Amino acid sequence: MNLGFKSLQLNVARRYLWGALVAALIPLIAIAALYDRYSANLLNNLISNRVNANLEATAARMNNFMSVQVNRLENIVDLTDTAAFFQSGPQAEVSELLEDILRLEAESSDIYAIELSDIGGTVLKVFPETRDIGAIDGEETLPWIQHANAELLGPVIPQNGRPGWFRISMPVEVNQQAVGKVSLRMRLSSLTEQAASLIEPGVYFPQIVVFDRIHLTAAGTPAVPGQVLAKSRQFFPGWRIHLVEGHNRYQEPKTFIRYLLLLAAALSVLGLVYMFFQMSQKLSGHLQPLSHGARAIANGNFNVSVSEDAPGELGVLARSYNRMRLQLGKLIDSRVDVERRAALGNMAAGIAHEIRNPLTTVSNTVHGLKLAEQDKDRVEMLEVISSEIDRVDATISEFLNYARPSVPQKEQLLVRDLFKFLKTLVAATAHERGVKIHVSGESNLRVFVDETHCRQILLNLALNAIEAMPKGGHLTLRAYRERDEAVIVIADDGVGMDAELQAKIMRPFFTTRANGNGLGLSVTYQLVEANAGVLEIESELGEGTTVLVRFPMTQRQKAQVS
Repeated sequence: MNLGFKSLQLNVARRYLWGALVAALIPLIAIAALYDRYSANLLNNLISNRVNANLEATAARMNNFMSVQVNRLENIVDLTDTAAFFQSGPQAEVSELLEDILRLEAESSDIYAIELSDIGGTVLKVFPETRDIGAIDGEETLPWIQHANAELLGPVIPQNGRPGWFRISMPVEVNQQAVGKVSLRMRLSSLTEQAASLIEPGVYFPQIVVFDRIHLTAAGTPAVPGQVLAKSRQFFPGWRIHLVEGHNRYQEPKTFIRYLLLLAAALSVLGLVYMFFQMSQKLSGHLQPLSHGARAIANGNFNVSVSEDAPGELGVLARSYNRMRLQLGKLIDSRVDVERRAALGNMAAGIAHEIRNPLTTVSNTVHGLKLAEQDKDRVEMLEVISSEIDRVDATISEFLNYARPSVPQKEQLLVRDLFKFLKTLVAATAHERGVKIHVSGESNLRVFVDETHCRQILLNLALNAIEAMPKGGHLTLRAYRERDEAVIVIADDGVGMDAELQAKIMRPFFTTRANGNGLGLSVTYQLVEANAGVLEIESELGEGTTVLVRFPMTQRQKAQVS
C-alpha cells in the first residue's frame, strides 16, 4: 500500500512538472526566437499591458477611496441624532453623541471638515470649527455631480495657503422629506496622491482629469494637458486618470531584452525543478494522513481526523474524508445503539418477569415474618432484607426505564416550580454533605416537556452534582432564555472530570461509584432527547462540572412533507 501511494504521488508530481515545463518554456523559446523580428512591437505591447494594468489598479483604488467616503457619510446621515438636529430648528444644538462622532470622523487625515447645512445650503455647524471657510467665490461654476444619493462638488484648486478640496454631500431625510444636508469637505491631495505610483520619471506621469476641464497632478496642483498615452475608466462620474507623455521616450536595448528572456528561461527551469521536490514533499504531507486515516477507519477507529488546510482538491478530499468519518461513526453508533436497546428491551422484559415475581413473594414473606417476629435483632435483619429487595426492584425499574422509556406527555411547566420541587427533594442530602443550594433565573420561564421526565432529569443531575462534592460546596440551579429555548443549568464546584472520563460517562452501566449501576446519566440523556432537548456537559478536573439542558419553550411543529 505504501509503494502504491508513493508511486501515485511521484506520478502526479511528474505530470505537474512536465506540464509546467511545457507551459513555461515553449512560450519563452518562441518569444526569444521571434524577438529579433518583432522586438519593437513586443516591447510596446509589454509596456502597454503593464501600464494599463497599473492604471486600472490605481483607478480601482481611487474608486474604493471614494466609496469609503460615501459609506462614511451614509453612516453619519443614518444616525438618529443627525435627523433630530435638523428637526429641532435653526437654533438647535448638536447632541453630545453626534458631536463626539463628528469630531472623531474629522480627525481623519483625509477629511478637512464636516459640515451640517440646511436645505438651502447655509452651513449651520462645522467640525472642527476652525476650518469653516465660509462662502466660496464662484462655487456655482465648480463641477457638480449627482451620484446615487450623494453629490460631489469640486475640485477646488489650492489657493491662499489653503489646501485644495472637494465636497461630498448627502441629504438627511425624515419620512422621505429632506430636512438638511451633511457634507464631507475632503482634502484633494488625499485622493490625487494615490496616483503617485504611476509616475515613471522621464517617461510618463499621471493627471487626474475632471470633465476634461480641470487637470491635476498627483500632488493636487494644476497641471498642463499633454500628449495622452492611456486613459483609465471613470473611478467617479466625470473623474478619470490620464497618463501623459514625458519629455523622453522609453528605449530598451534589444540585447538586454534577449539576455533577460534567456535568463528568465533558465530561472524558470531551476524554479520548476525546485517546485518538483517541494511539491513531492507537500503531496506526501497531505496524502499520508489520509492514508493513515483510511487504515484507522478500516480498523474500526473513527477518531482519527486529518487537517483540512491542504490546498485545492486535496483540501476538498480532506474535508470529505472528515465528513465521511463522522457520518460513518454516527451511523455505526446509531445502529449499535438500536441493537443494544432492542437486546436490552428483551432482556429487561425477561428480568422483570423472572425476578420481580419471586421478589414479590420474598418481600411479602419478609413482611409477614416482621409482623410475627419479637426479637429486635431479627426484625432489624428482616428490615435490611426488605431494603435490599427494594433496592433490587429500583435497579430493575431503572433498567426498564432505560430499555423502554415511556412516551412523554408534554405540557407547559414553570421552571421555578420544578426548582422548588427539586430543592425540597435534595435539601436533606445536600445538608448532610455540606452543600449549599443557590437558585436563580427568570421566574416566569416555562418549558414544554413531560413533568415526570423533567423531574427525573433534574433529580438525577442534582444528585450527581452533590455526589461530586464529598467535602461540601455549592450547587447552583439557574434558568434563562436563549432565543426559543429555555436553558437550565446545574453546576457544582466539585472534583470535576477529565476528557477521558467525559467521553465515557454517557455509556450504559459505566459508573465511578461503588454502589452505582451506571444507568443514571444514560437514562437522563435518553429522557432529554425524548423531550426534544439537548444535554451539554462542561467540566474540568478539580474545577467542577456544569450541565446545560436546553428544552423548547413551545411545541415544535414538524415540517409537513408534501
